Amino acid sequence: MVTCAVSTAYYETIEEENVLQIQRSLLVAGIALALTAPAAAQESDEWSGSVELGLVETSGNTEETTISGEADVTRNWNDWRQNVLLQSRYAEQGGERTAERYSAATQLDYKFNPNDFVFVRGRYSNDDFSGYQFQASTSAGYGRRLWSEGDSYFDVSSGLGYRYGRLDTPDPEEGEEEEDPIGRLAADFRYQLSETAHFRQEAETEVSLDDGDAISRSVTALQANVNSSLAMKLSYTVEHNSNPPTGTERTDTITAVTLLYGF
Repeated sequence: MVTCAVSTAYYETIEEENVLQIQRSLLVAGIALALTAPAAAQESDEWSGSVELGLVETSGNTEETTISGEADVTRNWNDWRQNVLLQSRYAEQGGERTAERYSAATQLDYKFNPNDFVFVRGRYSNDDFSGYQFQASTSAGYGRRLWSEGDSYFDVSSGLGYRYGRLDTPDPEEGEEEEDPIGRLAADFRYQLSETAHFRQEAETEVSLDDGDAISRSVTALQANVNSSLAMKLSYTVEHNSNPPTGTERTDTITAVTLLYGF
């Protein structure tokens, strides 16, 4: 009876390890798939995007420096669309670092028609002040363009995926891991206010299917063109973690003014 119990426990441990390996493999595969575009013959190939930079520096009684950057590139060809978003933010006050974050996200869509599409998406972030060494997620699902008029539109999407993160500890090798199957909901609303100004509202949330913990993000932005290529952008970002690591806040907010170059 003892031998049987030990054997059962051993095989259960092996099975759990195999499940974790499969989940991690799916995460890597999902991100790799989203990063790799199909090598098909291209009837049309359209690129668009923007690069932006923000810098705030104060001296005197308060010495503070904040630098933010973003690159957002979209490619449309045949029935495919791919978006890549790279972001960074660094801040220091009085010679001490107060913020440092880098993130990358990509989404690959296959369009059945102008309004319906399926997608695979991957995201990775490294924030030294979030309580995590890093966070990564991948998801796949269905999206629909509910409304469009000229350069204005409203997209919604939903899907299932997997989220993986490692908590920050003094010894990086001993960081506790968090792994969850997730459901993802997202919306993207863009409205052309005039020939030289437009408004954008993005929102997304990833909810753990195990315990209901949610990580949500909202970006509200107003952009005004200076000329045909340059624009000023005012944005307000809210990020919320319903169950953050010990010693960190549930909600982060960022207000930024940046100079944007569009192409």
